[in-house]
Amino acid sequence: MSSRLVLLAWHSINVTGTTYADNDLVALGEDLVRLDRLGWTILPLGDALAARAAGTLPERTVCLTLDDGSVMDWHRFDHPTAGLQVPARDRLASFARALPADSRHRPHASVFVLASPEARAEMDRVDYFSLGVWGDDWWAAANRSGRMSIENHSWDHNHPSLARTAGPADRPRDFLAIDTEATCRAEIEPASDYIERTAGRRPRYFAYPWGQASDYLRAEFLPTFGASIGLDAALGCEPGPVTSASDRWFLPRYVCGRDWTSPEGLEAVLRDAAA
Repeated sequence: MSSRLVLLAWHSINVTGTTYADNDLVALGEDLVRLDRLGWTILPLGDALAARAAGTLPERTVCLTLDDGSVMDWHRFDHPTAGLQVPARDRLASFARALPADSRHRPHASVFVLASPEARAEMDRVDYFSLGVWGDDWWAAANRSGRMSIENHSWDHNHPSLARTAGPADRPRDFLAIDTEATCRAEIEPASDYIERTAGRRPRYFAYPWGQASDYLRAEFLPTFGASIGLDAALGCEPGPVTSASDRWFLPRYVCGRDWTSPEGLEAVLRDAAA
């Protein structure tokens, strides 16, 4: 059994071409096969964290996460420059179908979505040419699928593309500015409420936008109020494995495109994480 757990993140919105290096969906499909070949075990996030706490986590266990919640996590999408995109759900399903009946894997991805319909619509207009990449019509089906769970990535990301956000008007548009009880609640609690109403399940996990967490949000707000909101843990983007020393409210993750950009890069990440 192991005390180390590896969390990996991809962004299906990161599509600029058709190769591993410029398309996170292509990378995800190849990475699933590579994880299997290298002897890693893929488990759902909640199951892996519970097994780790119980001392029953298999050696070389990895969890899959997808940030931002673009429709390319679920729907086939005709990208204007990169062509028809095979979504993350189809790539997970294809991988699962090829596994033997007694496989060690339980392929599953935790999908961290932006909750605010207004913010998603505005970001679509401002940043994505009104292509319709931020819909939520698939969230409930994803939760029912057994291959994905919809989790909390904040109300509006405190994103600089938005005219207004739940964050303070006189502070930088990043998540370090979310550092009071009022702003933390505004970014997290209504997001979980909306996701529960829309997707039929209350999120258990929160992922910090850009991996950023103010000291107050990470060390005071979530330890005090996270459980009452329904959250069990929060994920950052500091590279490294989850160990006994990890902060439950700032779990480390490796991110495709930053921590690895090639199959060989993923292998190096995994070697480092297992060391």
